[in-house]
Amino acid sequence: MSPVARATVAYIAYFTAVGAYWPYIPVYYRGLGLDLGTIGLLAALAAATQLVASPAWGAITDRFPRSSLILPAAVFLAASAATGLAIARDLPLIAACVLLLAIGLSGVSPMLDARTLDLLGADRIRYGQVRAWGSVAFIVTAGLVGLLIDRQGNGILFAIYVPGLVLTALVSLTFPRGRRTRSISPLRGAWDLFRQRTMGLFLLGALLTWMMLTAVNAFFSIHLIALGAPAQTVGLAWIVGAAVEVPLMWAFPMLAKRFGMERLLVAATVAFVLRATSYAVVTDPTALVALTALEGFGFGLFYVGGVTFVSQRAPAGLAATAQGVFTGVSAGLGTILGSGLGGLVASELTIPGLFAVCAGGSTVAAAVVAYAVLPTRRPVPS
Repeated sequence: MSPVARATVAYIAYFTAVGAYWPYIPVYYRGLGLDLGTIGLLAALAAATQLVASPAWGAITDRFPRSSLILPAAVFLAASAATGLAIARDLPLIAACVLLLAIGLSGVSPMLDARTLDLLGADRIRYGQVRAWGSVAFIVTAGLVGLLIDRQGNGILFAIYVPGLVLTALVSLTFPRGRRTRSISPLRGAWDLFRQRTMGLFLLGALLTWMMLTAVNAFFSIHLIALGAPAQTVGLAWIVGAAVEVPLMWAFPMLAKRFGMERLLVAATVAFVLRATSYAVVTDPTALVALTALEGFGFGLFYVGGVTFVSQRAPAGLAATAQGVFTGVSAGLGTILGSGLGGLVASELTIPGLFAVCAGGSTVAAAVVAYAVLPTRRPVPS
C-alpha cells in the first residue's frame, strides 16, 4: 500500500471516530444529567485547550521532523481519554477526561494534514481528494451511529469512537519517516507566520470566518427544533452539508487549476455570507435543510483551500507548526469567541437576529480574506 493510500485509510479511520462522537456527545452529556450550561463549559474547555495545544503539537513535530511516533502518541492519548470519558460519571472526572481528550485531538488534524501534504510532495494540490474520504466516512458513521443509539443507548458511540481512534494511531505508525529536516525554532517560526502580511491577514480572516461559522452552527439545530422540525430533520441537515463537501474536496485540484485557489477561498466566504443571510429570513425547515448545502460548499472549499494555502506559505521545516497555528486560530480561538458571543447575541436578539449579525460579520470576514489572498493590482505608471 502506497504512503498516500495509508494516509487515506487514516483519514477514513479518524473521521469514522469523529462521526460517532461529534454529532452525539451533547446528547450523551444530557443523558448523564448535565445541564446545558455545563455542556457549554465543557465545549469551551475543549476549544480553549485546542487553541494552545494545536500549535504546540505542530511545534513538537517540526522540532523532531523524522519521528514517526508523535502523531500516534497524540491519537493514543485521545483514545485513552475517550475510554475514561465513557466510564466517568462525576463532573470533575468528566472534565479531566475532556481536557486530556482535547489535548490529544488538538494534534491529530494539523499533524495528519501536514504529514499528508509531505507525502504528496509537489502534488499537494491533491490534498482535498485524500481528505474527501474522511467526509465520506463521517456521513456514513453519523447515520449508522444514530440508529445504534436509538436501539442501544447513548454510550454505544464509544464502541465506535475508541476503536476508530486506535485504528488511526496504528495506521499512522506505518507512515514513512518525514522527509523534512529541522529548521528554525518553531516558536520563532510561528511568530514569523503572523509577521507575514499575507499570512497574518489570512489568519485574521480565518478567525473571523470561523467565529461566524461556529455561532451559526451552535444554534442552527435549536432553531430547527423551535420551528417544529423533528430530530430526523436536524440529522438530515448536517448530512446534506457534509455530502456537499465530498465532491468539492475531490474536485478541488481541478477547480483550483481552473479558477485559482485564492478565488475558491473567497467564494467559500461568500457562501457563508449567503447562508447566514438566508437563515435569518427563511422560516421553513425544509428550505433551511436545503440551504445547508451552502455550508457544505463553503466549508469544503475553505478548509481544503486554507490548509493548502498555509502549507504553500509555511517557512521551510515548519509545515506542522503552520497547520497547528491555522487550526488553533480558527477552530480554537474562533470556536471560543463564536460560541460565547453567539450565545450573548442570541439571548438579546433571538436566533434569527444572531444569524443576521453573523451575515454582517461574515461579510467583513470575506473582505479580509479577499484582501489577504487575492493579488493586488498596482497602477501602471503613465
